[in-house]
Amino acid sequence: MRRTSRLILLLGIFLAALTFVVIIVLFNNPGGPGTGGGPAPSPSERPVVVAAVDIPLGTVVTTDMVQKQTMSATVALPNAFADPSQVIGQTNKQTITAGQQVTSDQFATGGGTLTVPVGKRAFVIPVTELTGVANLVQVGDYVDVLITEHVTVVQKNPDNTVATVPGISDATTVKMPLILQEIQIIGTIDAVAPAPAQGAAPTPSAPPTITGQSKLLILAVTPQQAEVLLFARTTGTLDVVLRSPQDATVTAVTDGVILKTLIDKYGVIPPNLIIVSVP
Repeated sequence: MRRTSRLILLLGIFLAALTFVVIIVLFNNPGGPGTGGGPAPSPSERPVVVAAVDIPLGTVVTTDMVQKQTMSATVALPNAFADPSQVIGQTNKQTITAGQQVTSDQFATGGGTLTVPVGKRAFVIPVTELTGVANLVQVGDYVDVLITEHVTVVQKNPDNTVATVPGISDATTVKMPLILQEIQIIGTIDAVAPAPAQGAAPTPSAPPTITGQSKLLILAVTPQQAEVLLFARTTGTLDVVLRSPQDATVTAVTDGVILKTLIDKYGVIPPNLIIVSVP
């Protein structure tokens, strides 16, 4: 009886010591099995916006195009949006495929990537602040292209010779009405802004000014349109006009403008021609 009590006492002391050792180990190393401690905690999660459908370049994002999902922080991209309201109404500058995370760089202007749509060709035209909508057009925008040419106006003399007309020898005309319509910009190259003068104070509130800087627009065109643009670019001046995203597939019908159009249709007073007789 006395021996049994002694064994029970020793067993109790052993269990108490073992419990104390386990507590010390857990206190000093709580990380789990991977670090010698208890089970590892599950990775944290966060909401991420993903594309519900394919979103082509230059699309104004609507509610039905995106959805919010919760995913592991190890999978979620650092620059992924967390709520659809952050992208609804914005225009994407990169193509987004269904299921892809929607990130801030897909809406950022510039960048060094260029994706040419199937069946199209990339064609570059130069514009300025005057010919390129103040250089505010960006990747994904749709534009219409016009060409302006200088045409020499001539007259036939009594002896059947041809001479230029004094005063209007170099008339400006829109040679073709809206030469191309609904052309998408797939890339831009901006002129490098001049460095501020050393020691000059920054002027963040200064109003915008015309600097005369040029900009290159990379357009997605068909092979036939590329030939038209090449001819137009080498013989005249190209202008682009920005289209509204809501005008997709809408084709405008215009007359084109020459001097005679201004006189006949808009009532512009014609110049007084000085006819010089050739003896």
